[in-house]
Amino acid sequence: MKTGEIIRVIVLSLVGAILMFVVQPFLYKQGLIWEPDVQNPEAALESWASDEYMAAATFVFGASVFSTILWCVLTAKSTAHRPDEIKHWILWWWVLGLVPILSIGVAIGLLNQIEEVRLSLALFFVLDILLLFWLTTATSTPGLLMYTPPLAHQMRHFLLKFME
Repeated sequence: MKTGEIIRVIVLSLVGAILMFVVQPFLYKQGLIWEPDVQNPEAALESWASDEYMAAATFVFGASVFSTILWCVLTAKSTAHRPDEIKHWILWWWVLGLVPILSIGVAIGLLNQIEEVRLSLALFFVLDILLLFWLTTATSTPGLLMYTPPLAHQMRHFLLKFME
């Protein structure tokens, strides 16, 4: 992998971590997304955000970063040169992309017991996965497989224009 690709993986992972572990819990703690129907909503929000939300977010973050790093390592070591060999990697991208998607189901179904927040959590986690897995792989996949993730060509073109 090139230095720029590694830096993009690190930067996008850090941005994702800030969103997941600072911004999103803040939105919940402030009651901007969900207001529990209890006597002391501030304490309930604080408790939920620091316990259930953090466990769910850590699980989704870990699955997303794991899939991203595994994709980057596998593609960096790939010896695919022919178009038919490169085309097979599209399937592997989607298979690895299922890991973070399935982690949302686990995080929401098993780690979060409050039904009222499941939809907002799912929406946040989908956005997080788009940043942590899709955008990172679309902009940082090395070598001949750089255009394997969906819309990677457009993202790299945009990135080059933005960097000018």
